[in-house]
Amino acid sequence: MALRLLAFCEDVQWHCLQLVCLWMLSQGKYAMSDYPSKDFIERSRFERREELLRIARERHANLGLVFGLSWRVSGHQTHVDYVGGLGTDKLRAKLAGLAGWETKPDDVVPPVGKEEPVPALRDALIDAAPLELHLETAVERKRRSRGKRRDFAGILAQIDTGTIASFTLDILQARYRLTPGRGRTPLQLPRVHGPLFGSAHVFYTVDFREGTKWIVKIPANGTPDTWDRLCAETLRTEALVLYMLRTETSIPVPDVIDADSSPHNEVHVPYLIMEYVEGRTLDRAWFGENGGGEDGNEGELREKRIRILRGLARAMLQLGRYEFERGGAPVFDGGGALVGVGPLRELDVQAMVWRWFRDEDCDKGPMYADVGPFGDAREMYTALLDMYPWDGEANAGVDRLLRLLISLIREPAALDPAAEGRKENRKGKVKSGFVLTHPGLSMRDIIVSKNGDISGILGWDGVRIGPRSLGNETFPPWLVRDFNPFVWRWQPVPEIWRLKSNDNDIGNLEGTRFEDTPWALRELRDEYVRMIQELSSDGDGYVDADTNTYTTKQSLLALSLDMAVRDPRCRTAILRRILEKCSSRFEVFDFDQIVEVLGNNGHMDGYKLKCLERNFKELIDRGYVRGAVVW
Repeated sequence: MALRLLAFCEDVQWHCLQLVCLWMLSQGKYAMSDYPSKDFIERSRFERREELLRIARERHANLGLVFGLSWRVSGHQTHVDYVGGLGTDKLRAKLAGLAGWETKPDDVVPPVGKEEPVPALRDALIDAAPLELHLETAVERKRRSRGKRRDFAGILAQIDTGTIASFTLDILQARYRLTPGRGRTPLQLPRVHGPLFGSAHVFYTVDFREGTKWIVKIPANGTPDTWDRLCAETLRTEALVLYMLRTETSIPVPDVIDADSSPHNEVHVPYLIMEYVEGRTLDRAWFGENGGGEDGNEGELREKRIRILRGLARAMLQLGRYEFERGGAPVFDGGGALVGVGPLRELDVQAMVWRWFRDEDCDKGPMYADVGPFGDAREMYTALLDMYPWDGEANAGVDRLLRLLISLIREPAALDPAAEGRKENRKGKVKSGFVLTHPGLSMRDIIVSKNGDISGILGWDGVRIGPRSLGNETFPPWLVRDFNPFVWRWQPVPEIWRLKSNDNDIGNLEGTRFEDTPWALRELRDEYVRMIQELSSDGDGYVDADTNTYTTKQSLLALSLDMAVRDPRCRTAILRRILEKCSSRFEVFDFDQIVEVLGNNGHMDGYKLKCLERNFKELIDRGYVRGAVVW
């Protein structure tokens, strides 16, 4: 049995106090040296610093406390933590008053919130590279906007809003043949608003007095010294894909007005001009106005969510008509026809994080890697992982565990060995192993109307041809957030649910309200699977409907593992979560133990590996493992 007391004080940066006491169980079955207390000490020291700082901020204190109790019986271990906070400045003042001490000005602890707090390691890492989060507080949005303006200073220096106004007016006149004739009022310059910042782009809205509204999308790396051939081809591909989808499908994508993939033009930057889509982004509509229904009615909110998911499923399934033998980026010829597959531009998060570790004040603009094309789905999964081979026991163990779990992902074609990599639909057409898909759907990429209809699907920069297990039949990424604890901020604290906080409240409390509970996410995933099955049976789905829904069910883990590959910040948290969800009361998969074995070039026990494979499949089929002990 181990008793752990952890504390973190904002006055002393990154220092933890630990008191570890060990007792032998009364039976005397385990020696003290056999108890794995080292794992708890190291995890507390290196992984829980930001948690302790967050606790202190939430409690309006400058000392965060975690009181933990851990015990192990018959090879099974359990941990319970109790958290709290203490305002040491108030305690010191009271003690000084009782003892009659004089407190010198240098000894006075500044009130919490009066100074800019030192960011937690998690928050700092979030700023190192783009990461999908849910709603942010006003303070968080203001801080990130300041950071983006600094990080995108290079491209902002190239942009002149007056030039954009005159340039877009010329395009409008040419597009609609608007020429000022005799007795007609000359067209006035539009109003240009912005900049607005995305993860890798700068946006400006253009309002014409005639009622037309456009949006100008400019890559953050669009300066002549950083813009290269692959970036130019990616922008051209995005414009052509949007045109193709708008003319050949009913997917609600914005109309492309004009595009130029070169920085050597009238506005001095590469750009994509599209029609402005009216509505709200899904992250603003998903939780209602106050974290509940629009009028406090949870039933109405659920009905709107179902409507949104059905519209999204209907749109995504239409991408299934664009099938390929290889994975990568779509290639268009000079006439704008889709002719094949080429190299893919991927956001290199690993390089961006390493850049941040070398210099926290570095330019945080996007960095990209050129990968592919791929003939094998597994090769596409691990492409970014292969770019950075790890050395060292811990890193190598995490790498091998990730590859092991990826090997358990089954491509739809593999479900029928006789198909030899492909499967036929009802019309007898052979289905290939790769399909056109959105590069990374987020809530901010979806614009919805007030009643829940999807008005537009944005964010096609870097559109890809991916394996079907990561293709158009997968869950929307926000439905699998609970498998990525690095970004999922939900906490089982009942008093938080009753709060009606505003933008002046602590960000973590508001962030918790704008997260779905694990049982709500599971219910929504089940609903989405039924939608895919119903909609597929009306279109060009597989002969076996179960095969189609298995792809959707499996994406719970496929999307999570793909994120673990792409973003090293989330890797350990995701792998821990998957092993926890695969564990039951009688089959525990300890992350630290498995990483240690694999890191030393060892292999998992054969029986343990079979249990992991069985529970992995059960987690896909059911959405949970029977006897699981975690949410």
